Amino acid sequence: MDEDQISNLPKNILHDILSRLPEKDAARTSVLSKAWAETWSTFPILSFCDTKIIGTFPQPMEDFLRKRKNFIDYVKRTLLRFCDQGLAIKEFKLSVNCFDLHYMSKDVDLWLKLVSESGVEVLELCLPDGPEQDEEGQDQCYILPTCVLEAKSLNKLVLMGGIRVDQAFLNHSIKVLSLRVLSLWLVLLGDEQAIEHLISRCPSIEYITLKCCSVLNPGGGAGGLLQSRRTRTLRMKSLNMHGLPKLKGVDVQGIQEVYIDAPSLDNLCYCPGDLHAPFKMEFDRCTNLKGLYLWSLKSTIITDKWFLELFPKFPFLESLKLVNCTMSEKINISSVQLKVLELSNCSNLKEVNVDAPNLISCGYCGDGAAKPIISFLRSSSQLEVNVLIHIDFLDLCNLREFIQNFKPQNVLASLSLFIHQPIVDELNPVALQDSSLPPSIKHLDLRSVPKTETFYWPVVNSLLSSCCPLTISLSLNSFFCSRTFIEFFYETLMGRKEKDCFCSSGHTKCWWHGLKAVKATSSLKTDENVDFKTMLDALPTFAAQDNIIFELEL
Repeated sequence: MDEDQISNLPKNILHDILSRLPEKDAARTSVLSKAWAETWSTFPILSFCDTKIIGTFPQPMEDFLRKRKNFIDYVKRTLLRFCDQGLAIKEFKLSVNCFDLHYMSKDVDLWLKLVSESGVEVLELCLPDGPEQDEEGQDQCYILPTCVLEAKSLNKLVLMGGIRVDQAFLNHSIKVLSLRVLSLWLVLLGDEQAIEHLISRCPSIEYITLKCCSVLNPGGGAGGLLQSRRTRTLRMKSLNMHGLPKLKGVDVQGIQEVYIDAPSLDNLCYCPGDLHAPFKMEFDRCTNLKGLYLWSLKSTIITDKWFLELFPKFPFLESLKLVNCTMSEKINISSVQLKVLELSNCSNLKEVNVDAPNLISCGYCGDGAAKPIISFLRSSSQLEVNVLIHIDFLDLCNLREFIQNFKPQNVLASLSLFIHQPIVDELNPVALQDSSLPPSIKHLDLRSVPKTETFYWPVVNSLLSSCCPLTISLSLNSFFCSRTFIEFFYETLMGRKEKDCFCSSGHTKCWWHGLKAVKATSSLKTDENVDFKTMLDALPTFAAQDNIIFELEL
């Protein structure tokens, strides 16, 4: 037998191998040999999640209490073993979803103290949002201990859920010199200036994420280790970031006023707290900005003037994404630097003119009833436009016009459709009677189609009369796309439904009747030598992300 060379590699290399494996696969290596068992037992990336132990509900209370105790003992025993043996803990991830923090707060305090003293570099703490209630009916927040800031090697801190950053934590005088990434989700803060005070002591900070954080009402009580969230909390109103020379990325959601002065900032993502209230966002001094992502700006109309002023302010802007924003009916986008553009569910849009010769990717998402004219005045030969729309069954008759509104036509790479089921089954769909060759696209992706079989032919007819795709993909999730519809579509492409087509009574045949070949494949591994029906039957019924693909040869 060949000698096992991998097991003889240095421990740090073996740990690096484990870090690249999924957690379950990494754990399984412990049974390979004594060397791998030792490697796993000293693996410095520790991840604990109570849902892996708790199992399914309902269950007897004594089983639940026993599992909770076993979870606490297991985490404590593991951390003490690392500390007693002088082993480093590079990453510590704790996710608590089922267990009541009222009974665990002191244990969590001890765990954080142990990892902070063991060279932790990445600390992720995820606790229930909308925290659990104790027997007196008071919901709770876990108060983050100050020892976290004393972890000298900490470079990434992620806090999610029912966690409070207390005043004692903020008053700590230690500078966190190594912290580069700070991410706070649904965290409760002592006051409006808490975040500003915290990040001011992190001179090396590069990435900041703040999502839906709240502040404690000044009239609230102090509390002990756990702070009641029944005390009224308020949404964060404003945030000011300055004096952060290494800041590269900011992602802020839920704050109405944001002021950023960071010349090194590369990427900014912003979504206000109250979507329909006025917001203020100042980042004019971030002149090196490369990516701007704006979400749910509903209270202010983004005008053509806004676009006209945007690109001179930020001459290095390469990526612009606007999602769920209110726009002017007509906008003009002109930039030599722009490479990525995304307009998703932006209301009012009727005409978009893009003059961006280096643009290589453009995404549009919207309602199929809207038919904006989107023109690319100058475009790269590499430009691909990808479109996703939700469209009602009765609006399919306008799909061809929608596709033709993208100019020039050859930029449209893919069209993804969610076709909604008609509310009343008796509705008579409008069949398209145009047998001329429709516009060509590279790929048609059907995410969802009507379930009623009487609509199959009108849907397929409308789709194939609207565009001429090289490939067609259909979801293998039967909730969105039934197997009978997939078979019907295939039979239509193979010419076995030709007698039902409206062109059967005319002299000009529809383009799909002249296909030379239709090749069916799957995103899953299948035997391509079997017939279509056998292949389809072998595929899973509820494959969420997988598709069956038809390649058409004209």
